[in-house]
Amino acid sequence: WQQIPHYTISEIFCTSEFDGVVLDTEHGCFNNESLYTCIQTITLNNKKCFVRLTEVNKTMIRYCLDAGVDGLIFSTVESVEQSRNIQNYCNFPTQGGTRGLGLVRSNSWGKDPNLIGKKPLLVAQIETEEGVSNLKDISNFDFDYYLIGPYDLSMSMKIPQQFDNEKFMLKIKSIHDIIGEEKLGIHIPSDVDKQISKYQNFGLLALGMDTTILIDGLNKLEKY
Repeated sequence: WQQIPHYTISEIFCTSEFDGVVLDTEHGCFNNESLYTCIQTITLNNKKCFVRLTEVNKTMIRYCLDAGVDGLIFSTVESVEQSRNIQNYCNFPTQGGTRGLGLVRSNSWGKDPNLIGKKPLLVAQIETEEGVSNLKDISNFDFDYYLIGPYDLSMSMKIPQQFDNEKFMLKIKSIHDIIGEEKLGIHIPSDVDKQISKYQNFGLLALGMDTTILIDGLNKLEKY
């Protein structure tokens, strides 16, 4: 999970055994150029590249998909309307959507005979009580994964960071009962050792974050 907007971080992450990297434009400070360069770095290293977007924004969706990302994570999905717009903006008409076709990086600027390519992986982030309440309807749009945002979800419940709280765990169970483990995901930015045992069977695990990894490493060094 990358918030620092520089391709060197992407390149370092690509030396790991993880499947890919998430570029977080919600809490990171990427501009279009730095985002594009990081996408290039990750995909050229044959790793999966996801971008998290704050809003269902047609322009940013097109920008990321044209740049060649494998998938998009949409923050705070709460409604049927959001879900429908995501599917429309991300998929070509032959795939059930309204996405426009151009000669872009994702099809080697037209050199790839298959200009359309495969459908992107789409991830709905469920991180509010409203999102959980509407999850059955949201799940009808068949996202590839449903990613729990533990910090915002716990904040929405007015029990911030209380991930062992019984109310929080019951909320997770209610999500699990609707979606099932195979399509469930979670981001654990810190304290991975303490939290991962609850979620090990989830289909999508995003572990750590560039900033927390740096802080953890610095804290260890300070002990000397």
